[in-house]
Amino acid sequence: MVDKMGFEQCKSDPCLFVRRNELGLVMVVLYVDDGAAVGDKAAIDAMLEELKQHGLKTTKEETMKDYLSCEIVYNDDETKAWIGQPHMVCKIEQEFGELVERLQVYKTPGTPGFNIVRPKEDDPVLDADQLSKFRSGVGMALYLVKHSRPDLANPVRELAKCMSKATPAAWKELLRVLKFVLDTRTMGLKLEPTMIGKGLVWEIKGYSDSDWAGDKDDRKSVSGFILFLNGCPIMWRSKSQGTVALSSAEAEYVAASEMVKEIVFVVQVLLSMKIAVKTPIKCLVDNMGAIFMTENPSSQGRTRHIDTRWHYIKDLNGTLIEIEFVRSEANVADGFTKNVGGDIYYRHVGEYMDVRETD
Repeated sequence: MVDKMGFEQCKSDPCLFVRRNELGLVMVVLYVDDGAAVGDKAAIDAMLEELKQHGLKTTKEETMKDYLSCEIVYNDDETKAWIGQPHMVCKIEQEFGELVERLQVYKTPGTPGFNIVRPKEDDPVLDADQLSKFRSGVGMALYLVKHSRPDLANPVRELAKCMSKATPAAWKELLRVLKFVLDTRTMGLKLEPTMIGKGLVWEIKGYSDSDWAGDKDDRKSVSGFILFLNGCPIMWRSKSQGTVALSSAEAEYVAASEMVKEIVFVVQVLLSMKIAVKTPIKCLVDNMGAIFMTENPSSQGRTRHIDTRWHYIKDLNGTLIEIEFVRSEANVADGFTKNVGGDIYYRHVGEYMDVRETD
């Protein structure tokens, strides 16, 4: 049906459909049995009328206020928005509120410097009922990370390492994370675009970081990155690397490559929407050794053992992307690789999160 209506399916994301005609541009995104359309008013009205003729019922809202259980709140002139998940926060309060209400108020979502260590054979572990509740809590926290709480990414990644067998220490850390969520329930994703209007070139910027050998069990490093589109956070990740890095420069190199891979995806999606992208895209890294590795095309003793897939970044450096150095204290991705203290947390969190404005 979408072909008959003149929509083009995005090759990078099969759930995105775009149609441009004399009435303007309309973009439709689908998620399981839910969907949303944005674009020019006349183009959307025409599409809804066509869907009606095909026997499909649709709901039209002038302003999107709720999607996929995410609440969207705008300021008065709609130049700034806040995205949160109050439904999920309420669910966490119902299941864990009594367990965390007497805990102290924490300044950060995770204990600074804390790493989950998977239990050994004789270590005490949670019983079946408590483990089930542990999994439930981590699952709900992961859903917050996915849509509106990037600041929870690293603490929740740590907790997710022991879903099959968790220790009392992991349970205690989970309660800390959920206590922080309930105490900061008005925190959400900050959408404040730096440019507004048609015909403008959109700008992407990315920060990447790594915690070398951060996993105390297998000594694998942690990659973290966050991408901004016109100043708005659109993608973030905290993930253990697949192989053991032999140096901090190698760990940073792999983390930057992971980020660049996602930048290519974002660019392809934007181009399918007929949106011009400013190039080269700035990729900010805080390790000079990693930056040297991206700029040097030759194979040296320090890089020849690295998996070929990570050298992908070299082909794009200087064309689609531009690797730049950023001081560690100014690297917004720092909190995506380790549990940081309050000073570092509050130095960066305002870049991508904000407090919901009350009426």
